Amino acid sequence: MKPIDRQAPAGALFELDIEKLVYGGDGLGRHEGKVVFVPYTVPGDRVEVRPVERRRSYTRASLVRMVRPGPGRVLPPCPHFGRCGGCQWQHMEYELQCAAKRMILEEVFHHHFPETRELRISMKACPAPFGYRSRARVQLRGNSAKAIAGFYRFRSRDVEDVEACPLLRPALNEALRSIRGDQVDGRFGPDATEIDLACTEDGNWACAEAGRPSETILLRQVGEYTYALTASVFFQANGFLLSDLVEAALGAAAGGEAALDLFSGVGLFSLPMAARFRGVIAVEGNTEASRLCARNASGAGLDNIDAVCADVLQWSEAVGSVAAPAFDCVLLDPPRTGAGPAVMRRLLEWAPENIVYVSCDPQTQVRDLSVLSARDYRIDSIDGLDMFPQTYHMETVVRLKRR
Repeated sequence: MKPIDRQAPAGALFELDIEKLVYGGDGLGRHEGKVVFVPYTVPGDRVEVRPVERRRSYTRASLVRMVRPGPGRVLPPCPHFGRCGGCQWQHMEYELQCAAKRMILEEVFHHHFPETRELRISMKACPAPFGYRSRARVQLRGNSAKAIAGFYRFRSRDVEDVEACPLLRPALNEALRSIRGDQVDGRFGPDATEIDLACTEDGNWACAEAGRPSETILLRQVGEYTYALTASVFFQANGFLLSDLVEAALGAAAGGEAALDLFSGVGLFSLPMAARFRGVIAVEGNTEASRLCARNASGAGLDNIDAVCADVLQWSEAVGSVAAPAFDCVLLDPPRTGAGPAVMRRLLEWAPENIVYVSCDPQTQVRDLSVLSARDYRIDSIDGLDMFPQTYHMETVVRLKRR
């Protein structure tokens, strides 16, 4: 762990108290009336810091010296913590992490949607704060004896050489060791810089060069459904909370005649939705994921899922230009960048009874939800799930009801 900056020039240092944690992982304090963000801190810390970036409304600083530690500090178990950018919160007790995420979620929604102050916002803890990741993207650099395999360093594109990660499941650490050996032996081509890894609960694993399809099929069981997937398509990385995520989303979706699943992937939500709706349209832009969605529906004996391979925005504009479709529920689970205002405006036009928005980034989520008029929709429930322990990331399920 190297979060402390020992190269601070004399005279540039100052002390402050850390008040809280913010989305992005930093601790927030104040100095001379200005907000200061400091990574690797916890609420209650009294720290000495060095400014590294000054803006009109805030300052970013690096930690130089711990004057007085706050409650909940622990020693991070990973020797790469503070250099590797994969984790931000290994230095905090897990209960404190969950409490911080719930507070962040509350602040984000209360600020953008004051009416949500009347709602109870939860944050479900993960039963396995370490060893939970069944997917990872590994960076490869160099070859032969100089080959390294690992992850991007903190706020950098340099790569930290990592032999084992405490967040990965044992099978995925085995895969990491294997591809490291392949890189040393020169089995990957010189253009291979990113490798996607995925594993199953029974220890099987597969890898694929990022951006290229994979032929190796892995099977994951979630509830009563079996999903075929590959290392090169998106699937939730935390299997310990996956059933809880599906339950939260499906409970919010309710049931009815027709449902739309946008950014459907391999059908994680489409399959259980098919048991609650007469028909489900699953729209996914990735060809391999859409093909697997159709395969998973067929394997489950579900003939009421229409797997459509298309860009979500282009599909919604094409469908909306003909006639407004009638959906009882629209569920969307976009990437971290969000669905985008144009997609949300289409949903506003279609006016489904329920909209269920699953997101791993509450900031892009509230941006998208702000497109929906408060006259037409109200936020009915907000459920947080800690799918990413030791980091500031979280998964959020928000349901909106048409007024």
